[in-house]
Amino acid sequence: MSEDILPVLKPRPEARMAAVQALYQIEQGGSTADRVMRQFLDHRLSDTADIELFESLVTGTVKATAQLDQQIAPALSDKWRLDRIDATLRAILRCGVFEMTHAAETPARVLLDAYVDLAAAFFDDKEVAFINAVLDRLTRDIRPGSLAG
Repeated sequence: MSEDILPVLKPRPEARMAAVQALYQIEQGGSTADRVMRQFLDHRLSDTADIELFESLVTGTVKATAQLDQQIAPALSDKWRLDRIDATLRAILRCGVFEMTHAAETPARVLLDAYVDLAAAFFDDKEVAFINAVLDRLTRDIRPGSLAG
């Protein structure tokens, strides 16, 4: 793809988007996290991407998938069971919850907005609203009081 038509993202948003794409690829393709991360590092990430964040999100989310799924499942309705939702939505939720849990230095509102914006890059209003509602609920559990005001 021509570089002049690719969207220009800031380092952290690019890292988050790439992490979600890598998590999707790992789940769908059955490749190892190391192999997929290497592909992204060699061919897909720009020179300005936050590589450390990308690696942390992919590695951490893959290692913590079972725990993340246990955190996410109670926030879903029967209509939106985790194993039945779109794989990209799962990747966004897992990655968002992982970062919300492990990046205390980043304000909760910043992370919530970042993952809602990320969902908007892939989906229409219904799915974006779903991501917003679930991550908002989980953020209030993970970081009580962080979204007040």
